[in-house]
Amino acid sequence: MYLGQTTPLIKHAAGAASPRHQLVCFPYAGGGASFYRPWRDELPPDVDLLAVQYPGREERIDDPLIDDMDELADLLAAELAPLLDLPFTFFGHSMGAAVGYEIARRWERSGYPTPDRLIVSSQFAPPRIHAGDLLRRDDDGVLDELVRLGGIPGSACESPELVRLIVSVVRNDYQVLESCRFGDDAPALDLPITAFCGADDPAVTPQDVREWADFTRVCFTNRIFDGGHFYPRERLTEIVAAVTELLARPAR
Repeated sequence: MYLGQTTPLIKHAAGAASPRHQLVCFPYAGGGASFYRPWRDELPPDVDLLAVQYPGREERIDDPLIDDMDELADLLAAELAPLLDLPFTFFGHSMGAAVGYEIARRWERSGYPTPDRLIVSSQFAPPRIHAGDLLRRDDDGVLDELVRLGGIPGSACESPELVRLIVSVVRNDYQVLESCRFGDDAPALDLPITAFCGADDPAVTPQDVREWADFTRVCFTNRIFDGGHFYPRERLTEIVAAVTELLARPAR
């Protein structure tokens, strides 16, 4: 159950002890806050989990989708800011890494407090963030890609209604990625960056995520896990332990 300062956009899962750190998690394209719900049982009790819920999915399915990174980042930044009253870390998987970077970049530019660390997972470094050819595919092509990445089981394709919903949300989120305006002049951040990846990810390779090293002026680390694009689901205990280790490191 999500407890604490839950808002329509932010699902807050408080620990059992007085919190010392907040972990803000951004979902992948097509995903929602529930992707991170199992993390609560693996995190230390003094770490609060704040899972972002993009509009148009799960209990917010009736809300209009947002297909522009600037609009999405503005909305999330405004919703998050009042909730972050402790040291905090950003974790973003796939599209979530791009969203986390964009908010951290905005806050650094404006002088607002930034995360102790940005943890990016299974995403290209800023100049290479893009939608690929997915936006040009028909519905069957989109579903084929999602099955290839391990994002949905093949059985999901048997429900036409579910197919339409999944395709609509995924197309929207890939348009968010396509709208990114980072370009070759994307700035490095004054905070540590850690990059995670699955060793057998068919879309984003370990070498791809190492390019995030160019986008921190502080320090860069990275770690490769067994598994594919959705290794966080496959290696839940291992990845949350790795995140917990990073949270315990001294702030900058």
